[in-house]
Amino acid sequence: MPSPVDYRKILGQKTNGQVRKEQSDDIMNNTWWEDIQSRVGYLYDFYHDNHITKLTDMKSDKDDTKVPIDIKFVMSSSQTYDKDQVTFHIQLRPRQLCNVDYYKEVFEKQYDATFPIGLYIDIPDEQGIFNRWLIVDRANYNVTQFPTFEVLRCDKVFQWIMDNVKMQCAGVLRSQNSYNCALHKGNFMSKVL
Repeated sequence: MPSPVDYRKILGQKTNGQVRKEQSDDIMNNTWWEDIQSRVGYLYDFYHDNHITKLTDMKSDKDDTKVPIDIKFVMSSSQTYDKDQVTFHIQLRPRQLCNVDYYKEVFEKQYDATFPIGLYIDIPDEQGIFNRWLIVDRANYNVTQFPTFEVLRCDKVFQWIMDNVKMQCAGVLRSQNSYNCALHKGNFMSKVL
């Protein structure tokens, strides 16, 4: 049996865990397009958006300001009586680095964000129609092998006036009915008791 020093020499100065991670990444990369959830999404921010008020039927593959990225689009949870809405996640292809050239300057330095949080992403549905989504958070901070990010579908165009100029952007309006319902039940229970 080789000593730990000999074993590291065999593996090229890498630990067994590092080698296994690389092998897992290779398997994921080699089988990426065999998964029905694999798609090409298009990343961009507010300033690189040519259609600010459009939420669906985007022509992302023909837009040169949007950056293509390989993703898996995963439904994380279904809608039930105790859950408010369906949640969706995206997973980036292993070893895929930030390919949005302005992200570091605008998002990392200014907002201390982690790629790709804060960007819009156009994701095609089963019919190939691109819909606008917003990447809002990392889905699980404990998963480092194949991290996923929570995305919310943009469902509203927000408008406001700033310095006598009409501003607008796509966004997400969410409500938590179960929280409101639980709060209502709590108030009702306190009145009964």
